Amino acid sequence: MVLWQWHTYSERAIAMNSSEAITQEITVETHQKELKISQKLYGLEARKEYRLDIPDTLFKWNCKTGTGKICDSADESPYTFFSADDKMIFEYTVPINEKKKAFLLTDWFVKIPGIKAEGLSISISDSFKREGTWAAGIRLNTQKKLDHIDYYYFEGYGNVPSLYWQEEPLLKKAINNTDAYTADILAASLDFNKLNNIGNFPFMSVILTDRFPEYMDEHILITSPQVMADQLERKLIAFQLQRKFADGSPDWITDALTSGLMDLKPGSKKGSIVLKELQGELTENELKNYLINVFQSDSLDAEKLDKLLGNVKGIHTQFFTMNIKNKSPLVPLYFQEEKKLWVSGDEKESIHLVYKDEKVFLPFTAAMQALGYEVKVLSGEETMLVSKGKNSYRFYLNKNIFIYNEEDYGLLMDPFTRQNGTIWMEIQWFKALFGVTAEERESGILLTP
Repeated sequence: MVLWQWHTYSERAIAMNSSEAITQEITVETHQKELKISQKLYGLEARKEYRLDIPDTLFKWNCKTGTGKICDSADESPYTFFSADDKMIFEYTVPINEKKKAFLLTDWFVKIPGIKAEGLSISISDSFKREGTWAAGIRLNTQKKLDHIDYYYFEGYGNVPSLYWQEEPLLKKAINNTDAYTADILAASLDFNKLNNIGNFPFMSVILTDRFPEYMDEHILITSPQVMADQLERKLIAFQLQRKFADGSPDWITDALTSGLMDLKPGSKKGSIVLKELQGELTENELKNYLINVFQSDSLDAEKLDKLLGNVKGIHTQFFTMNIKNKSPLVPLYFQEEKKLWVSGDEKESIHLVYKDEKVFLPFTAAMQALGYEVKVLSGEETMLVSKGKNSYRFYLNKNIFIYNEEDYGLLMDPFTRQNGTIWMEIQWFKALFGVTAEERESGILLTP
């Protein structure tokens, strides 16, 4: 035990010398009806006022300095104290129900708002619940069954995680950056292969048990042992994806991207449509690279999703940005690129092209005006009048007919599409309807009457 404590102290000393990060050491001793806890904070600023956040679940609470003296109160508030040195020690107890077969502690420690904790260790000396198993939302580094106690040592980073105990023993298997706890050999069949594709992700403890209701927070997941392995991995990946969005993301985004990564069918209608759009506009390799880039990103929002999507294709899109703003219906996935416009060798104002379903679309009004036509949109944007000299056209949007110089003509398909408030026409129709050759080149779009 002394060797373990010295190892912990040495690592903490190295961390403190290399940075000003706050580190915490928590020790837990089990008693029949309560847990006796000591929470030590290192790396505080000496003689600084700290306001503490002390949960109502803590009893017999007191604050000590690094030398063991009682902390000085900074004012009349019972929760504000001065640090005599760079350490503070909080001692308290947490009541437990001795008859419960399992329990989870979520708000069981003292917090200092505004202070970012990094290095963290939790030591548990269990002399009363030795038949059971402890788990936490940080990695279990050491577990020893000694003569009079069971000893657990958890180590990690960040805020203090939830702490779980159950009477039934659990087996543990380390899988990637996950510790899986289960009552039988089920953990041996878990591999979480898809998690390998998303690079580094925060540690998570997964507890498969029917002794406690389903629960999930930042670092611990409790679920039924009957859960399918792929559904469990899907839940973990979806949660890791959600954490990348500072303001949260719509469920349909998480559903579509997680399902795409795992080659599973999305669970929502909108998620299914989004994934189908991605699969329709990206090659299999492009989609794979896009999803890996998404899951390996440190942070995400709609603009970042679109930027990564554009990087894969080499052209711009606003697919996610528009669909987050427009609740329904879903705006289809298309890509845009700005290019120079040339008419009979003369350079005109640049225009944006749309790429959809491996087809190229030009903004109809801008292209026709560059060709010298007058374009008017009538009747709630359902009819267009196009004229130049003695030639006039009347087009009906969403209908496969048009009128040319007062004569009706039919079309095999509607040449127009409307996206984001703009009317577009596929490039091939300029030749069929107006006798204008339209070509896309690296230098731009060439229109030749």
